Amino acid sequence: MLDVYADFNGAFDKLVNYYGNAGSTSVVRAALNGLLDGVQFAQAAGSGWLPSNDSGGYAWDSFVTIGARSQGDAASLVSADPYFLNATAIGASTISGGSNTSGIYIGAGWFTGSPTASHVYAGTYADRRIMLGRFVIETTGLGAADVVTLRYKGNLSMRVGGSSTNTGSIRQSAVDQTFTYSAVPTPAAAMLLAAVGVLQRRRR
Repeated sequence: MLDVYADFNGAFDKLVNYYGNAGSTSVVRAALNGLLDGVQFAQAAGSGWLPSNDSGGYAWDSFVTIGARSQGDAASLVSADPYFLNATAIGASTISGGSNTSGIYIGAGWFTGSPTASHVYAGTYADRRIMLGRFVIETTGLGAADVVTLRYKGNLSMRVGGSSTNTGSIRQSAVDQTFTYSAVPTPAAAMLLAAVGVLQRRRR
């Protein structure tokens, strides 16, 4: 299980969306021993990538978010952009993105439908991290030598450096990070790799 966060400094720093564009496409891909899509993201029965109240009880269910850290809290706050092709697909095993009208690959993105609510502000959370998604990979049957990687690449729209609500400078920041984990077998029928991924802002 990998919870991905954007790391902020100020209490009034806020995050609005995650997206791809023609210059820096968004990618959320998992690989097993270097083979893309060699492992799949886990989805609860009847659920898609957008958070829902129905799946809120499944701690292992993969979902995307902006800020809110549980599916129940995020259910009414997150929307998919037009390039997120399978945001509501039931049981999707990966994230699928699309192309713009010029045929240039953009990737998938999502945004908060409530940009003035408290969940988008870093100061709402003691660690000043704003959550972007939970990505869970089913690792049943993996051996000790297997390596699972997850690449998280895209752009963030944010407002930083403010001293009150909706103040500060608007920033578009690119991120591209890969998280790597070795699989260690356990007697359990299914094993979850638990970790926290933090995206550091890289200002352009």
